[in-house]
Amino acid sequence: MIDVPNSTLEKNRIIAGFYNNPQSAVFRMLRTQVLKKMRSNRWQSLAITSPTAGEGKSVIAANLAIAIAMELNQTVLLVDMDLRNPSISKYFGLKPSIGLREYLSGDYELSEVLMNPGVKRLVILPGLGRADDSAELLSSPKMASLVADIKSQYDSRMIIFDVPPVLQTDDVLLSAGYFDSTLLVLEDGKNTESNITKSLQLLEGSHLLGTVVNKAAHHPEHQNY
Repeated sequence: MIDVPNSTLEKNRIIAGFYNNPQSAVFRMLRTQVLKKMRSNRWQSLAITSPTAGEGKSVIAANLAIAIAMELNQTVLLVDMDLRNPSISKYFGLKPSIGLREYLSGDYELSEVLMNPGVKRLVILPGLGRADDSAELLSSPKMASLVADIKSQYDSRMIIFDVPPVLQTDDVLLSAGYFDSTLLVLEDGKNTESNITKSLQLLEGSHLLGTVVNKAAHHPEHQNY
């Protein structure tokens, strides 16, 4: 276990675990909505994506993972599947020596790759460096075997995949079979209507739970309730 300082998490906007931060309530509300839909359908895995880069999907994924792990009967595995631009370890202040890319292309045990950031019931499968052959790695038999293993080993575990932007690579479509459901993150005011429409079309059939509007100019009215 690596004890990540609270100051590092707050600086990187990973605030779901801090009750004294009024914005943390937003992630606990998102957790409740996501878990309700997933449990009613007996879904175990969720992919979080966005139309383009920089919309905050990784921050949403990290905060949602913490919020879900805060439930006493729920463990969470957060997988950084954005092989071309992995960032989950950065948000947690982790410095992995092995990541998903190395695991898929090398000869490592999964236990060598997994990291615990000091949050109870949360484990991270980090990314490390850029993988230009991400499409080949994600469609490999080893990736399929990895997903099957992590799904079958822990019935009570929720798996969150931080995946690449859906409009910028075919990685999401190649790996769609690994996910039970998806969540689309939209930066407020960034996307054109055609971008959003195309993203929704590409995610058709992926059990889209809904969309999250990020970086909104106005905070939700309920957050200081």
